[in-house]
Amino acid sequence: MALLNGVFVPGLLKNVCYLSVHIGSFLDILVPEMVSMFGGTCNLRTLEIKSDPQFLDLKTDCSGYNMGYWRLQNLAFIPHLKEVTIELSNGSNGIELAAYMLEYAQNLKKMVIVHSPQQCSVIRKLNKSKRISSATVVFQEDQQRGNKKQRLR
Repeated sequence: MALLNGVFVPGLLKNVCYLSVHIGSFLDILVPEMVSMFGGTCNLRTLEIKSDPQFLDLKTDCSGYNMGYWRLQNLAFIPHLKEVTIELSNGSNGIELAAYMLEYAQNLKKMVIVHSPQQCSVIRKLNKSKRISSATVVFQEDQQRGNKKQRLR
C-alpha cells in the first residue's frame, strides 16, 4: 500500500524494485507504518533505510519489536531482496529487522549496517544471526552516531 493524498492505496508500490526510506529513528510508533508500506512492495530488490543521527535520543521507545514480530509480518519482498542498507538508531528495532532479513532473505547478496561507536554489540549479535544466504555483511561505524555530547561538538 502507498499513501496517496492521505489514503493508503494497495498495489501502488507493487512494481517498486528499489526503495530508499529516510526515517528519523526506528521509533515503536513508526514500525507498524513501515510494515504497512512494505506490505505493498512484493518486487523489492534493494532497500535502504536511513535514519538521522540527530534523532538518537535514549529517551525514545525504539525496542518494542523483536524477531517474532517481524516473522509474523510475512513480508512478500523478503525472498526477493538482494541488497539492504540499514542505518541504525538507538534501541533494538533496526537490529531485529536486520537479523530477520539475514535469516529469511534467501537471495540476499549484501547487507550494510551503519552503526554508532557505542553499538559494537550489534556486530556480535548480527554475526551470530542465522543466515539463509551467503550474503556479505558490512559494518560501517559512523562517528556522528554517537552520544549527545559527541553530536553537539
